[in-house]
Amino acid sequence: MVSDGTMVAGQVRYQLTLLLRTPRTLMAGLILPGALLALQLGRVQHLGQGAAADVLAARVAGLVVLGAMSLAYLCHASGLVVAREDGVLRRWRATPLPAWGYFAGRIVATVLLADAAALILVLVGVAMAGLHLTAGAIGGLLLAGTLGALALAAAGTAVTPLLTSAQGANPLLTLTYLPLIIFSGGFGGLSGLPHWLDTLMSYLPAQPMIDAVTRALQPSPSVSGRDLAVLAAWAVGGLLLSVRFFRWDPARPRHARTAGAANLARSV
Repeated sequence: MVSDGTMVAGQVRYQLTLLLRTPRTLMAGLILPGALLALQLGRVQHLGQGAAADVLAARVAGLVVLGAMSLAYLCHASGLVVAREDGVLRRWRATPLPAWGYFAGRIVATVLLADAAALILVLVGVAMAGLHLTAGAIGGLLLAGTLGALALAAAGTAVTPLLTSAQGANPLLTLTYLPLIIFSGGFGGLSGLPHWLDTLMSYLPAQPMIDAVTRALQPSPSVSGRDLAVLAAWAVGGLLLSVRFFRWDPARPRHARTAGAANLARSV
């Protein structure tokens, strides 16, 4: 008999294969952030050495989080909605793979790909702009990136019950995705924001993740316990909400359910 661990490992490999074969995933998670980084490097290099190091770390961190949000929130959540509405999730539920194993495999694959994309972006910064990278920086990056991607994937899973159609999933997710990454400083710091908005952003996952990655990429890497605590809270809260409210069956309109019931009654 195949163990749960073996099935989950197979699920991780399967989900990674699906992600790598999806052009939208690679475009949103790696190619777009990499292109934006290449465009910004020239401006950073005109600054003084100390200022350039600080600004470069912040710019790379913002684009790392942009890629993580694209993969772990936008693509992950929309992919779940499409799988649910196409009946794929219902078929997975009928297999020997436990429900927690399906989500573990899907989320772990998403987090691994987000971490890989983050490392590639950082290496681009090292090669093209002389970003200083140490063993401590890599450790801090992986810690912040993994916890942040987990928080975003948990949040993305938790919102799927609110998304009732595959066609409307991307537009609705984008309504939260774009303001969150912009006001959190994903494309550079914003001045003049209202105090309440800046405070709100500090309790949502994007800004703490940007801050944590920025600290990790500084010449003297450090870790903010507050940022990691916020990300951990989002990860735990999102997973708990997902366990309670996640739906496996397609969200069909009421008239479709009524018509289906009537057809079933006539066939009987």
